[in-house]
Amino acid sequence: MRMLENLKIKLVKIVKKAEEYNLCLEGAGSFSIRDENSGYIIITPSKMKIDDLAIDHICILDIDGNIINALDGIEPDSDSFLHLELYKAKKEIRAIMHINPIFATAFSVINKVIPPITYDSANYGGYIYSVSNDSTSNVELAKDLIEKLKTTDACLLEGNGTIVISKDIENIVSKGRFVEKTAEVYYRALILNQFKEPKRFNGEKLKLYQDKQKNIHQ
Repeated sequence: MRMLENLKIKLVKIVKKAEEYNLCLEGAGSFSIRDENSGYIIITPSKMKIDDLAIDHICILDIDGNIINALDGIEPDSDSFLHLELYKAKKEIRAIMHINPIFATAFSVINKVIPPITYDSANYGGYIYSVSNDSTSNVELAKDLIEKLKTTDACLLEGNGTIVISKDIENIVSKGRFVEKTAEVYYRALILNQFKEPKRFNGEKLKLYQDKQKNIHQ
């Protein structure tokens, strides 16, 4: 269980850092990490302000949603079902966060896809698609979300912010920041361009940028 305690500590740090960068406010948002050895999901609690969040408040679930560890009176976040379905469908991911930064959330409200308009888009896969809120159940919502996340690591939830996923626990917040930066640039570009769509980067151009960045850091 020592490794799980370390992941609890790491998760709290991720939440605090996300708030520091204005990716979430108060109790808005949900965060989780999957332990590679046990398969358990370490997830934030429901209805708790970030300022009050402590390591002991973090919950541990198995992949079917059974509570393995939680303090009396503390419940896992209400987003737990979406987190678990994503982990089941995408075995490679280690971390998930549901965030509500201003610009990305504005695009989620109008259910508008954020295209790859800067090289920053390469950091999460290019497009940020949007999942409609018309789904009649969490199951249908999860299926739609899984489909949209096949080629990207970020997706808007209509009227409800952004889901970000990562294979690497360490870069999940960074991905969230790139999502919000791109959303802000897109918003400002639309205004400056009198709501005409700016030029988009294709997948080949983004891949060339990624390869170049990898070579720089080797």
